[in-house]
Amino acid sequence: MQTLIQIIETWWTGASRGAPGSVLRNAVPERVSIPDCALSDPVLLHLVRSCESRQFAIDHGTEVVRFAQQHSEAFPLTIEHTEAGVHVAFLGYHARRRPAKAVSDVLLKPNCWVRIIGNYRVAQESGWVYRKVVFNIFHGPALRANELMASKPPVARIDHQRHLW
Repeated sequence: MQTLIQIIETWWTGASRGAPGSVLRNAVPERVSIPDCALSDPVLLHLVRSCESRQFAIDHGTEVVRFAQQHSEAFPLTIEHTEAGVHVAFLGYHARRRPAKAVSDVLLKPNCWVRIIGNYRVAQESGWVYRKVVFNIFHGPALRANELMASKPPVARIDHQRHLW
């Protein structure tokens, strides 16, 4: 069994907080088609980015890659394979000085998936930058991820979005 993590990142500034920018930003889909993958690694990553500077267009050319150490450090997830399935923990986007503890835990059985959504803002010299991240996590054969995610609803939709004023 494999675990495929699709991450859809959306970045924007205060310029897209209201219409018409927010209309484009909110139209970014929460799931996109995953390209075919022949990798046999236990954990795979499909990273999709969308940003204000490109009018929130999605780059569909991203490939599925191995979920390496640098990815696990960049995204607040832990993935643990067990006999019962895969245990997914979302650590949230809290201040780095706090100890990391899960804000959501899910056990995925084969051929199931979960959607976890989070957001946060970052202060920069030019003002605030906002980020929304959607995690679509599928456990099963990676070659069947598109088919099963399109035909079956997620076992849970966990929304950790906060008002970012």
